[in-house]
Amino acid sequence: MKIREGITRLTQGILGLDGVLHLAEVVSAYREQAWVTFGLTSIHTLIFFTAVYLVGHDHSHHVHKENV
Repeated sequence: MKIREGITRLTQGILGLDGVLHLAEVVSAYREQAWVTFGLTSIHTLIFFTAVYLVGHDHSHHVHKENV
């Protein structure tokens, strides 16, 4: 495995963990009846997962053109 692929996989794992932590914050705020925190954290979590979905795991900034 190349270094870039390894860093990409590590970053994906960290983002996945971050998503799980966001969900845990939402549950915690709900159980504590901290409604403002619950609302703000819920919105943030939705934005986070929407961004992760839209970017995707195979997103590439560099496109190499083939010689024609």
